[in-house]
Amino acid sequence: MKKLILPLMVTALLAGCNETTAVNNKDFSPEQKAQIEKIASQYIIEHPEVLVKASETLQKQQMEKQVQSAKQTVVTYADQLIKDAKTPYVGPKDAKVNVIEFFDYQCMFCSKISPIVKQLEAENPDVKFIFKETPIFASRWEASKYAADMGNWIFAHKGSDLYSKYHNAVFASGKDEGKLTKQDINDIATKLGIDISKFDANNSFEGNFQLFSQLGFQGTPALIVMPTDNVTTDNVHIINGYDPQGLKDAIAEVKSNAK
Repeated sequence: MKKLILPLMVTALLAGCNETTAVNNKDFSPEQKAQIEKIASQYIIEHPEVLVKASETLQKQQMEKQVQSAKQTVVTYADQLIKDAKTPYVGPKDAKVNVIEFFDYQCMFCSKISPIVKQLEAENPDVKFIFKETPIFASRWEASKYAADMGNWIFAHKGSDLYSKYHNAVFASGKDEGKLTKQDINDIATKLGIDISKFDANNSFEGNFQLFSQLGFQGTPALIVMPTDNVTTDNVHIINGYDPQGLKDAIAEVKSNAK
């Protein structure tokens, strides 16, 4: 029996099943199930790598489910993601392909991917890059919220070009995570010719937090690459964290199918 049952048990474990699922087969008697459990337990003790593999498989399955759920949410909120007139963007308003980034100016990995995004903007002038100010560190660092409000205010009053300069300048300031200050932000805005005395902080990013939560994102940067029309879960790409190559590949794929 050991030669027959053990492969079944191991296969079930590697598929992400638990031990109980594997032995609750109606073809086995209670005595056989007990023996299977004993054999499996001993096998796991002797081969702990089986549990590691099972854990990795289960984690992969869970991540795939989360991504699929997020893609469906993207389809549901497609217009809110790409057609919100209050959200800063760079590129053609009527682009066929969109890159949406949820970010925080105090985020280390957002800072790290910023020059990559800037480069991709230059390489893809036909793509619309949409910037969802999402200061997830606002409760920890006041400058996180302040910078986000400043960015949205600049876009609303000065347009895309000046917003882009501000956005890139903040990330190019070279500040470590959590070290950006309100004075740094004011200095950057002033150097760009902005009269900061007219600046009005109004928590203009709160809608982004709601979307961020609905999409199941847990950290920044979180990026979405999607077409403008005929959005489906098959043509939506989600990139969590710092993944330059994944972002480049996603843009290329959506562009090739959006022609």
